[in-house]
Amino acid sequence: MRDVDAKARAIEQWTADPCGPPAEDARGLLIGRREYAPWMASELGYADSSGLDVLDVGCGQGIDLCEYALAGAKVTGIDLTPRHVELARQHLDELGLEGQVLVGDAESLPFGDETFDRVSSNGVLHHTPDMPQALREIRRVLRPGTEAVVIVYNRGSGHFWLEQFLRWGVLKGQLLQERSMANLLSANVEISSIGARPQVTVYGRRELQRMMEDAGLHDVRVRASPFNPDDTFLTRHLPQQWGSGLSRLRLGWYLIARGRS
Repeated sequence: MRDVDAKARAIEQWTADPCGPPAEDARGLLIGRREYAPWMASELGYADSSGLDVLDVGCGQGIDLCEYALAGAKVTGIDLTPRHVELARQHLDELGLEGQVLVGDAESLPFGDETFDRVSSNGVLHHTPDMPQALREIRRVLRPGTEAVVIVYNRGSGHFWLEQFLRWGVLKGQLLQERSMANLLSANVEISSIGARPQVTVYGRRELQRMMEDAGLHDVRVRASPFNPDDTFLTRHLPQQWGSGLSRLRLGWYLIARGRS
């Protein structure tokens, strides 16, 4: 029942507030993402995806699908939220791009074994109840010798410790009120217009590496994204030169894990 409830809350959240930067069309979404996280393009490898069969697990509004398709990949997206699937199809169509987008669950992918040359999952699996099962499914649908790239929230980030734990948990008193960091993250991390509280899990580097390896992936590498000074109340108003220096630190809000089948 817990897993069913978590998934229902996820659908509720992203039906009301589809993920992604505020934008009126597909091009605006792409521009917003590039401004928010310019490092994602290289980490997800859009440029070297031409001709590949790429699956995006938890495709949201289709930002990564569009980027991969613009680079020449053959794209497939899957998302638990029907509204996301509708929007992803719409955005591919707006840009004159082809792709298949389906409603489905990351923990039970509706594809045969060894179907894809790359599987990407960007900012999604920290919301699923059974992360190990989702990773096993990713491994199952990868062709031999191909790559998975998974991006999730980072427990070792400045955002987690300074913004969530210190600011909201301690200084604002929410840790006493919510009784756990899991509840605090569920209340604070995803912007919700309806008070939805999706599951939000943070991961450590070694933990994520072990999970990837346990799923059967090899040559696993995990690193954090660059630190974004805007991610914490203590750093967002620093002088620009200080912020530029901090951005070189690998203390960002995301962990990027890659592994081969």
